[in-house]
Amino acid sequence: MQHRKVTRRGKTVIAIAGVAVGVLALLGVIEYALSGNNSAAQPNVTATTTTSNVVETPDGALETTEPSADVKVQTGSFKQQRGMLTIEVNRVEEANGRVKLFVTATNASQARMTLPVVGIAVLDDLNRTYAASSSKWDGLVTQGTTESGIVVLDEKLGAGVKSLTLTFSSISGQFAPTGAAITISGIPLPK
Repeated sequence: MQHRKVTRRGKTVIAIAGVAVGVLALLGVIEYALSGNNSAAQPNVTATTTTSNVVETPDGALETTEPSADVKVQTGSFKQQRGMLTIEVNRVEEANGRVKLFVTATNASQARMTLPVVGIAVLDDLNRTYAASSSKWDGLVTQGTTESGIVVLDEKLGAGVKSLTLTFSSISGQFAPTGAAITISGIPLPK
């Protein structure tokens, strides 16, 4: 058996590797602690519902064949925080079964997160699922910023729907929530 002499340089390399492993382990513990389910999506409801006649809409999602559609509006604060990411719905608009959700994403981390449109799904209280591919949602939330957008349901809501559940899945980024998803349930529709 041959013994090697450990040089000062070898000891330095071993020490640096040990420190690096320790730092990575500490970052893992911090990320785990911060990525837990920190909210039960309890809405701070200051809900108001208004109805207005709209002749012109900023996009085609709420346009109808009628010259004027009644747009119903529900406002409030319906949010979920997981780790360093918070998603909030603060306005819901409905016109003739077409729905828009006004969404804000706040990234409190030091790295960007991506919330792609293809990862957005909406479930109604009757267990029907809706896609949101025509949304006006950028999907990129840079570190320490808040981004807003509009999630537009591709299909009209079915009859009898009273509330929605919004899910952002496929969230990516260094500090993305564990499971890469955030769900906000109990978002009421305007009456």
